[in-house]
Amino acid sequence: MTVNDNKNRMFELFFEDEVEEVFSEEIVPVIKKWLKEKVIKNLQIEVLKYKRDEHECINTGITARLEEKAKEYICPRIPSYINSDHLTLIGFIGILLCAAGFILGSTEKLYLFLVIIGLFINWFGDSFDGSLARFRKKTRPNYGYYIDHTVDSLSIIVAGIGFGYSSYVRIDLALIMVALYLALETHALIVKTIENTFKLSFGLLGPTEFRIIISLLVIYMYFSKTFTFFVWGQMFSQYDIAITILSLIMFITFITTMFKTGIDLHKKDVSRW
Repeated sequence: MTVNDNKNRMFELFFEDEVEEVFSEEIVPVIKKWLKEKVIKNLQIEVLKYKRDEHECINTGITARLEEKAKEYICPRIPSYINSDHLTLIGFIGILLCAAGFILGSTEKLYLFLVIIGLFINWFGDSFDGSLARFRKKTRPNYGYYIDHTVDSLSIIVAGIGFGYSSYVRIDLALIMVALYLALETHALIVKTIENTFKLSFGLLGPTEFRIIISLLVIYMYFSKTFTFFVWGQMFSQYDIAITILSLIMFITFITTMFKTGIDLHKKDVSRW
């Protein structure tokens, strides 16, 4: 049965007398079939899976495929005198620039654009250091894994402190967001150790999407005034509220992922009894 036949059949069914019975017996299977063949299949296509050294990486982020195409194009064009360590350092310099932009932007808004520049530099260094090593077939699995994730953790802390010491966001809320990001990263590393599968994203959001969200927030900061609200005797800005919402999403993601992973691992272990 073609898609047009399905549509015509659905319209015919709506005009029959026993709508409720027909809906459950005729229309629901058609909808389920459409969801399975069109929607779910398309979502699975967007899941990016590839081998990284000895483990499998999974990236379901919105920009995953576009980012992978960028790596395929750019890596062969990176000069030979630049290696993976250089890119890791460049990525960390980008984070320092990002933190400086937040702090200096408290006195002069123009400095906020340093944050966007820093995030782009960080994306380039952080995303391409491992990709360059794999392209040149000069991987150092243990060293690369260690350096990559320790520098990532340090970068998140530095960026969070810079964000919190700006006049836009409260330091406590900035550090809560840092803690939640590190919790998600720790969860991914634990799962990688157990199942040899490394998730680079949670749902549609990964590090690149997170950078884009912060960049959009910075653009809003530049063009908008700061408004303050008092809640339970505490002063909040609209940026505090935005960070609180983002942190809440991260917290819910962490809790749901933790329970889902725990249940899956429990079932796998029990099945061996």
